[in-house]
Amino acid sequence: MSQLCTDWLCIATEGDTVDRRELKREWLIDAAETYDPELYAALIWPEHERDYGNGGCVKQVMWQEGDDGLVRLYAKISPNMSLIEANKRDQLLYFSVELTEDGNFRGTGRSYLEGLAATDSPASVGTSRMRFSQRKKIKPGCYRYKFGRNGKVEQETKMKNWQKLFGIQPKKFAEDDVNTDAPEDSDKLQALAEALNNLEGRVSAIETQLASTQEDVDTIAEVVDTQEFATLRENIGAVIKNFGKLDNKITQLPKRKPGDKQESRKFKFI
Repeated sequence: MSQLCTDWLCIATEGDTVDRRELKREWLIDAAETYDPELYAALIWPEHERDYGNGGCVKQVMWQEGDDGLVRLYAKISPNMSLIEANKRDQLLYFSVELTEDGNFRGTGRSYLEGLAATDSPASVGTSRMRFSQRKKIKPGCYRYKFGRNGKVEQETKMKNWQKLFGIQPKKFAEDDVNTDAPEDSDKLQALAEALNNLEGRVSAIETQLASTQEDVDTIAEVVDTQEFATLRENIGAVIKNFGKLDNKITQLPKRKPGDKQESRKFKFI
């Protein structure tokens, strides 16, 4: 999990907070310019609490001035499984920064990002919402993934194509260039390489099928776990009974003898 890293996410916005405090412009700029995870890494704390373990760490920090003239503080974070699992339950969705209280980190006279809270009640406006629950279209055969801005797990880098060493076409990434200048190896080694290549292709196909199946399972689970579905399940007996009553009803056509005059109808136009 330590290799997972998000895109840039807004963790604070300059100006008044919702609890009538103020995030000063220089605090956010200081936090971005002084942050060094090798010096002191800011960990992610659920609702600022230290008693239940952290939810990951902050990898990088930067600031940017928006079109509205306000400075925003952005961070790339590395979430661990506890934060991801909480986020899947729609908990700990936003951010709250923990800056140096007196604005004088280690005698530098500047603020530092000493911690970052994952919270459901952020004080700062404009913070990004974390979305870690979507895990679709993950390509097999990769050694590193990352969370994008939309919360999806994305492939970052492909594995080095070992098939090029043997001059054979890869089973998964067929678009890659193939080196036709294969080294002079024995026939047994070449046969082994081709067998491994075929096996990798079969495993990739299985992984793709499993990923597709997991998407369907996740979709069904999301539908079942709703109040609407629970209400339908509780009232299914009454619904079936009412449909049964409809079968017993017959529409009666009016009886009229030949020659009977049809009564004239009067309508009131408004």
